[in-house]
Amino acid sequence: MRKLANLFLILFVVSALFGIADELVQQLLSTPFLTGLQQFTWLACLFCAVIVYFGLGFNRHLPKIILLPLFIWLFWSLVDYWPLENIVGKYFQLYAACGQLLLGILMLKLNQKLNHKSPLFVQSQFVGSAFSGQNLLRFCLINILLLPMALLFVGYSLVNNLIETNTAGFVQLKPNGLYMTERIYRKADKQIRLVGMIHLGQENYFTALMESIHEGQTLILMEGVTDTDGLLTEHFSYGKIADLLGLTSQENVHFKGRLIEATTLDQTTTETQNVPDILPADIDLKQFDPRTLEVLNALAKYVLNAKSLTQGYLEFNRWAQNHVTSETNKIVMDDLIGKRNRSVTSYLPKALIKYDTVVIPWGALHMKGIEKIVLSKGFQLEQDRKRLSIDFLLLPYGQLWDNLTGGGK
Repeated sequence: MRKLANLFLILFVVSALFGIADELVQQLLSTPFLTGLQQFTWLACLFCAVIVYFGLGFNRHLPKIILLPLFIWLFWSLVDYWPLENIVGKYFQLYAACGQLLLGILMLKLNQKLNHKSPLFVQSQFVGSAFSGQNLLRFCLINILLLPMALLFVGYSLVNNLIETNTAGFVQLKPNGLYMTERIYRKADKQIRLVGMIHLGQENYFTALMESIHEGQTLILMEGVTDTDGLLTEHFSYGKIADLLGLTSQENVHFKGRLIEATTLDQTTTETQNVPDILPADIDLKQFDPRTLEVLNALAKYVLNAKSLTQGYLEFNRWAQNHVTSETNKIVMDDLIGKRNRSVTSYLPKALIKYDTVVIPWGALHMKGIEKIVLSKGFQLEQDRKRLSIDFLLLPYGQLWDNLTGGGK
């Protein structure tokens, strides 16, 4: 156990060093080539920490005064050091890595002061019987309270990582709410703003977003699938869920500007714009596969228009088990993401000739593919900003609980 604990101490410091190096490289060279190595050392450190932590119950010699501050720091890292970003800004990861390194060095210095030999644990600190029934009992009693909290932290970290991976970081889960990211890319005098959107959000989130789009040679490529042939047999709206959560539905948000058609992109103009131009850049439902339409109608019927979210989700899940295959999933994702991404990005060549700024406020799941195309055109990330879209403290939990349990019937 002493050797594993020493490995944990080393990995704690090394992962901090890689964290600092990774952040500096990203800031100076705009490349994340050290990120993979930093994540590997952090995961190795976390893995060792779990084993050493449970070792505290079986080896009474493990110096708790040295190890516990490091365990607490790692737990903080699971919530992405919240609320450090709100205090120090976008360089919070660099501050956190420096703090981790400082804490690691301080604990190594303290341990050397305790054993009078080495910053690492030495054999003289582990003399005598390691196991103690009293120590194990005390450890178990303490962890009756701590283990649920630890599992909550780990679960939060896994969910946040899943969300960030699938949205390329355009959605981030924080303990206080859900944040949406906007990234601004530049190439010479042209600018593209990718605005990760969400179907539901606080009204002030949508208001702040709309106010950030200024006049000038600006084009908004709007999201919004049309249904000219009436293929949706169910009312597809997030309005009921929005009302339940005390939020605003994206479908009720309208950007200010002048609505134009695609043919306008071919026209030259010398007049100054007073408001942005808005071009519907999505596709029509008739371009979807029939199986996608079937899924959308089922989603609207069982979930979006359900009286109870829990009951609606269970009914939709039962329907999906009988009607949705792995092949269907691929078709649905290509229709909902792939085809629509190809549609909006097809307008970019002409739009960038006529306009100085192109704004793409689309669902966050679209952003990973759209961003890839923007970068392939030679645009480079200039800045990003985050907006709090759903504040967990403002949600009507009583009303939501009644709906989930059927108490509101």
